[in-house]
Amino acid sequence: MNKGIRMRLMSGAAAAFAAGALVLTASPAHATSSSTSVGIPGGNKISVNAWHCGFYVTACDWKASTKMSGTNPRKAKWIQNRAELRAHGVSVSITISKNPEATLTMKSRSMGEVRWKNTNANISDTHGQMRPGGATTYVSTKSCGSAKVTNSINISEKCAYAGAA
Repeated sequence: MNKGIRMRLMSGAAAAFAAGALVLTASPAHATSSSTSVGIPGGNKISVNAWHCGFYVTACDWKASTKMSGTNPRKAKWIQNRAELRAHGVSVSITISKNPEATLTMKSRSMGEVRWKNTNANISDTHGQMRPGGATTYVSTKSCGSAKVTNSINISEKCAYAGAA
């Protein structure tokens, strides 16, 4: 085999390896997400969003938010997000980190609830990382939002669920 053909074969193998490495490193960027929204009198909208990693080895990032968009009014009296983070499988456990302003309550070994009520704001967003135990087959994030927009406009809890059904 001449030197030119051998170099092209090595270049082709290097390109294939690089493409494979790109696919493997890009996989964790894929995510599981869901959102729901509701219109508010005056033209504003409340959106509830749930997101977590689609692939993990030992840890999985998560995010949950409740956001009001529009200008009538620009800010709610209060807006709240409540996220339920769960590990699914046989004999599972989970540890959860969260942003400092939120509260974390472990409801069981496999489910924690993170809650943040923001006042005079248009968003309540929480985030952190789940570390499921070894027997976990998948994780899920349920994000629920509510708000008191004005003295006369209250939005009851609406939820979005990201995870296997």
